[in-house]
Amino acid sequence: MAACAPVIGVVVVPECPPEVKPVVGQKFQSLDFAFAFYDVYARAVGFDTRKQAMRKVEDVTIWYQVVCNREGRKKGEADDQLNARSGFTIKRRKLSKRSSMNHPMVETEHQRFMSSNRKLDDVHHKFILDCSRANIGPTLTFKVLKEILGGFDLAGCTVGDIRNASRDIKAYAQGFDVQMVLDDMARKKEMSEAFTYHYEVNESDQLVALFWCDGVMKRNYHMFGDIVSFDSTYNTNRYCMIFTPFTRKDNHGSPVTFAAGLVCSEKTGAFAWLFRHFIHCMGVAPRMIVTDQDLGMRSAIEEVLVGTRHRWCMWHIMHKLAVKVPNRLLRDDDFKKEFNACVWSDLLEPDEFEEEWNRLVKHHQLEDIDWFNTLYAYRKYWIPAYFRDFPMGSMIRTTSISESENSFYKNFLKPRANIAEFYLNFNHAIEFQRNSRTALDYHDATSIPILATTLPFEKHGSTLFTDSMFRKIQEEIVEGNDRCRVLSFMSGETVDTYNLGDSKRNAYSVRHDKTDDSYSCECKLFGRHGYLCSHIFFLFRNNVVKKIPDKYCESRWMKTPLAKAVHGEFQDRLLTYSSSDNRQTVSKQAISMFYGFLRQFETDVDALRAFVAGVEDLGNSIQTGTSVTSVAEKRRMVEEFYGMVRPETVAVHPPDVVKTKGYASSSASCLISKREKAIKDTTRPPRRCKGCDEVGHHDSRNCPVLKEMRTEKVARKGKNPA
Repeated sequence: MAACAPVIGVVVVPECPPEVKPVVGQKFQSLDFAFAFYDVYARAVGFDTRKQAMRKVEDVTIWYQVVCNREGRKKGEADDQLNARSGFTIKRRKLSKRSSMNHPMVETEHQRFMSSNRKLDDVHHKFILDCSRANIGPTLTFKVLKEILGGFDLAGCTVGDIRNASRDIKAYAQGFDVQMVLDDMARKKEMSEAFTYHYEVNESDQLVALFWCDGVMKRNYHMFGDIVSFDSTYNTNRYCMIFTPFTRKDNHGSPVTFAAGLVCSEKTGAFAWLFRHFIHCMGVAPRMIVTDQDLGMRSAIEEVLVGTRHRWCMWHIMHKLAVKVPNRLLRDDDFKKEFNACVWSDLLEPDEFEEEWNRLVKHHQLEDIDWFNTLYAYRKYWIPAYFRDFPMGSMIRTTSISESENSFYKNFLKPRANIAEFYLNFNHAIEFQRNSRTALDYHDATSIPILATTLPFEKHGSTLFTDSMFRKIQEEIVEGNDRCRVLSFMSGETVDTYNLGDSKRNAYSVRHDKTDDSYSCECKLFGRHGYLCSHIFFLFRNNVVKKIPDKYCESRWMKTPLAKAVHGEFQDRLLTYSSSDNRQTVSKQAISMFYGFLRQFETDVDALRAFVAGVEDLGNSIQTGTSVTSVAEKRRMVEEFYGMVRPETVAVHPPDVVKTKGYASSSASCLISKREKAIKDTTRPPRRCKGCDEVGHHDSRNCPVLKEMRTEKVARKGKNPA
């Protein structure tokens, strides 16, 4: 007989030990004692309870009814016997009770799912908050909690309970999230003048734009901000505000964030607002900015960043190649190789590129494709040949640094997060990023690279450059030592000129100016990437150079103590945030002692019982009251989770949901690209087309062969195809 359904005509009398069974007329010290007593009884026999009715006289409770949670009348013609009938009534002086049930008790193996056995205490709430802070979802949180507490029976909750607790965390900041973030930023501004933030609201006092930057970001910008990558990221918050970080590479080649913004619009005005505050905050504009082909960004850059070189992301352009070129070329490997060699090469001069491009377009009959013509018209925005004269111009040819940074942020940011959660998770991501950089600095300070040659300038370089960059320099040194050769040599009074060949069968002219002992190579690797090429290292070996000259040790790839700022030193005093306080230190000690004891005596039950009893006695001596988490304590824990207090009044309200590029009211109305369609087709079984008799993901209605034949037929008739 199932325990979950009442049974008609059945009367069940619960059985339990006499000491936990309620007795008519039994008295209690308070209502709380009565409720606790009856909960113990209900769990012992196997049913849940709920408080149903009460009566007060002059604010004094004189009558209270607690019943089985299945008590009640079913709507319809069903007999009243279908309803559970058990409960007790607490009067001012005594207790009266109905002791019979019309449904079986919950079986022992199912009792852990009863609501009376699923109480989230302080341990649960603390653990859920910690997991939420680490961006761990409810399901994984429950799995870890189950392992910590020893199994499903001892978890004390379900995934649904954890999901509801996570919902309550979000509900705490509902409608207050923007004001909470602005108040926290104002507090940081009071603590440190280096912290900067600006925001903008509409006529309804709703947030439409937000920009912020702390002191460490400013210092990093002055160190590495000669070239900035700017990209927009979507689906990072519940309002669909566009997340726009300013990023770059640091001296380890790792992404570093300079500032961040949230905007509700992708128009020129929104981006111009961000750029103006970015320049005002930093005090100096970047020398180059890399973006995608967004027209709003381009117009904003032309309006605000007047002296900054603008470059388009090559990855975004090449990503569209499969959609823009004719199908016949997509299967042509020779075309792909030729096109990539033409547009990606940073060794071609502008006139060489133009000649190669025109040959390629003419050879593959691409003159009438507007997309190619437009790209050629704007070639100075994206082709590497036009950035050969720009220092470090080849280091960021795409916004891949932003793409990787966006992917990094997506590990922390959640699409349904409110602004307070977004800001909290963003700060966690920045902490993670800075900790990674600190670890790399530690590695540079303590480790000694393995040398590949016996050349003295290689050992000298290992003491100057970061480990990640020294590996690239070491490859150039090995290339110059083992594979470079002299093709011709011409000596002058002040300048020696070498014509060197390398393993790639390229020949470059290398000059050695003896007046200032400077070297220059036709490949311009030092100017493009900031480190010397194999051809110059070959001359170092031939000229018995012991150390790398100082003029080549001023690049951005130096170890952090030796690195020089590209925009001048940052002078503002930085606010040092303590990663832990005394309370956290003591808490760590307590947790370490607790788990250490459990680990040491996990096989000794008597020792564990003594430990639990000792901790319980200590807790009772320090604190009085029940162990149930109160509303005030829950609020305190949630405030500690956010690190921000919910304000009494709200001056700036959250925005409405923003409609961005690609927004659609439903998935059915959202247009998909050919690439997305191809990915979707791979999950479908292939079929044979009756038009071309080929097996694929099309039929005679959309057969590309038939479509091409129809187009040619119409063209022969002199008609324009629809």
